[in-house]
Amino acid sequence: MEISENKFLSLVRKFGRKSNRVVRGIGDDGAVVDLDKGQYVLVQDAMVEHAHFEFSFMDPYFVGKKALYSNISDILAMGARPEFYLVTTGIPPDVSSQDMSRLYRGMDTAAREFGMTLLGGDTVSSGTDFFIDISVMGRLAGKKYFGRDRARAGDLIAVTGKLGQAAMGLRILQGKGSVRGNKACIDRFLSPKPPFAVWKALLNHDITDAMMDISDGLLMDLGRMMTESKKQARIDLDRVPMPRYVRYRGLERLALSGGEDYQLLFTFPEEKMPAVRELSEKNAGITVMGRVVNGRGIRTFRNGKEVELPDTTGFDHFGGRS
Repeated sequence: MEISENKFLSLVRKFGRKSNRVVRGIGDDGAVVDLDKGQYVLVQDAMVEHAHFEFSFMDPYFVGKKALYSNISDILAMGARPEFYLVTTGIPPDVSSQDMSRLYRGMDTAAREFGMTLLGGDTVSSGTDFFIDISVMGRLAGKKYFGRDRARAGDLIAVTGKLGQAAMGLRILQGKGSVRGNKACIDRFLSPKPPFAVWKALLNHDITDAMMDISDGLLMDLGRMMTESKKQARIDLDRVPMPRYVRYRGLERLALSGGEDYQLLFTFPEEKMPAVRELSEKNAGITVMGRVVNGRGIRTFRNGKEVELPDTTGFDHFGGRS
C-alpha cells in the first residue's frame, strides 16, 4: 500500500460512526463501550484471497461487504442482534489505499443495514495475499440462544431463500455458466445479505430453538447440526429450494454442497407449522424440506425412495471439498 499506517488509520477512522454507547472508539489501544445487561454472542470469521475470493472478479467493496455479512449471519444464527465489530486486515504491496477505502465502504454499507458500529482493529503487512478477519459482538434478542445442539426428534427442518445461488454465481464469474437469467446468483455470491426480516419474524413468533447459517453447504452444515444435537436428518431432495437453472441443468450439487449462501437453516416443532405457513404466504421465503428423527447423520430421499448422498458434501477449510 502506498500510504503510511498512520494515514491509513485516519482513513479507517471516518468509518467509525458515533454511538452513545461507545466511550472510546478508534484511536486508542482498545475500545471502551457501555453494555446493557444480558447475554452476548461473540463470533469471528476470516476471508483469504485465493481461498475465498479473487480480486480479479470481486471488487474490494464486495469483499468488505461479504466479510461482514458472513459474521452477521453467524450472530443472527445464534439468536442475537449484531452491535459492534473489529477488523484486522493483512495488506500486500499491490493493494492500494483506494482499494482499502472501497473495502471499508463495503463493510460500512453492511454495518448501517444492521445498526452496527466499528470499534477498531488492526492492520498488518502481508507478503503476497490479502486477508480480512472480523470479530463481531451481538446481544441475544430473546431469552435463549439458538443452538446447533437444540434440534429435537419430531422437529421439521426448514431453510430460508434458495440454495446454490452463490455457488452458481461463482461459476458464472469464473466463466463456467451463462449470465443470462442468473443475475440473482451473481448478486448472492458478491453480496449475500442475511435474511434479517425473516429472522426477526422467526424470533417474534418463537418458531425455533435450533438454527445455524449455511456457509459451507447444506449437507455439511446440516450434518454439523445433527452431530451437535445427536439426531438424524431426513431430507426430501425434491423440496430443497434452488434456482430453476440449477435444478434443471443437473447442478443440484451446488444447492446441496455449494455453500456461501448465508441462508438460515433451522428446525421447529410441528405445532409451529401454521405460523411458518403464514410467514411463507407473506413471501418470507421459507421452505420445509425434512424432519429430525432419532439416529445419527443425514439420509436423503427422492420420490419416497432413499438415495445416496453425493460424494462431495461441502467445503472443508483444511481439505477443500469433502
